[in-house]
Amino acid sequence: MSEGPERDVPHVMFVLSGLTMGGAESQLTSLVEAEAPAAARWRVTVLTLTRARHPELAQRLERRGVRLVLVDRQAASFPRFFARLVRAMRAARPDVVHTLLSGSSGTWGRFAARLAGVPCVAHSDRSLEPVRTRLQAALEPWANRVTDAFFTNADAIAQRLAASGVPARRIAVVPNGVDLGRFAAADGAALRREWGVGATGLVVGYLGMLRPEKRPQLLLDALERMPEAERPARVVYAGDGALRAELEERVRRSPWAAEHVRFLGVRSDVPAFLAAIDVLVLTSDTEGLPNAVIEAMAAGRPVIATRVSDVPRLVTDNGYLVEPRDAAGLADALTRMLRLAPAERACLGAAGRARVERAFDLPVAAERFWQAHDQALAGRRAGR
Repeated sequence: MSEGPERDVPHVMFVLSGLTMGGAESQLTSLVEAEAPAAARWRVTVLTLTRARHPELAQRLERRGVRLVLVDRQAASFPRFFARLVRAMRAARPDVVHTLLSGSSGTWGRFAARLAGVPCVAHSDRSLEPVRTRLQAALEPWANRVTDAFFTNADAIAQRLAASGVPARRIAVVPNGVDLGRFAAADGAALRREWGVGATGLVVGYLGMLRPEKRPQLLLDALERMPEAERPARVVYAGDGALRAELEERVRRSPWAAEHVRFLGVRSDVPAFLAAIDVLVLTSDTEGLPNAVIEAMAAGRPVIATRVSDVPRLVTDNGYLVEPRDAAGLADALTRMLRLAPAERACLGAAGRARVERAFDLPVAAERFWQAHDQALAGRRAGR
């Protein structure tokens, strides 16, 4: 990150479960890559607790001089794993350990950082309903007590943290950002040909992990409620996860879905994917500030999303909101969206693009992100 002597550059170690193509991991990679003045002042290490490592993300981080470290949670009993985690942090001697998401990374990462004597412990909380074990949930109040700074990407999450007893002065809301240039130049024509869709065929896209909290099956529930004549020419799921096999089996059992629904797996060509679809659907039960929606807005695509967390801040005049788990409401929103003239959908997409340009441009978001680290470390050093 910086060409100066390492001893003069603050060092942050990010702790993640794995380096998969998820929202938090992709966002972190983009923030590390961003040409932001504050970013150049930091040296970065990424420590993962599983071997999951997406080659593209790993290569992008390594090109920026980021050191990748593995302390495998599955390779040893808990005491040995935790001791190795503490030793890895002591050896790296970071000024800040920043854990991302709940679970092993958020719980054991914070305790290990404090035991390792790391000056500043930060944690990114990005969900209204964090996924963690019963033990991790029980330990959360103690983990919060050893945390100097909390970074969220949504006001709703900041409010949840404050309600749980976290002092407001320790919470910083740092919204996500997106590289606008990547999406403005994207072309989805080749993907549409691959999917067998003509210029006038309508494509509905889902972009995200296929996990229970994302409720990807809600889109299939909604489609089943729509007359076949009203359904899109193609429905494409970009992402992977625990529910994929179940969803694929459900699609195989439906003649219409078997012909029109495709599962594409994790995509590295997200701008082209979004350029190829006509509308993005977000079906989550819980969210923070979802990257998928911001990226769809950057691509000029209208959005239909569930009314959770800060999503209503994103989806206003650029699409429709529906209640969580409301298949009938989603079916109605899809019907209305697909009945719009192409020019009307284009107007919705243009409104979303304009909002992203004002508030979520990546260099601006990166400067906010790295300045928040500057402030957290300075506050800790001042004994706040």
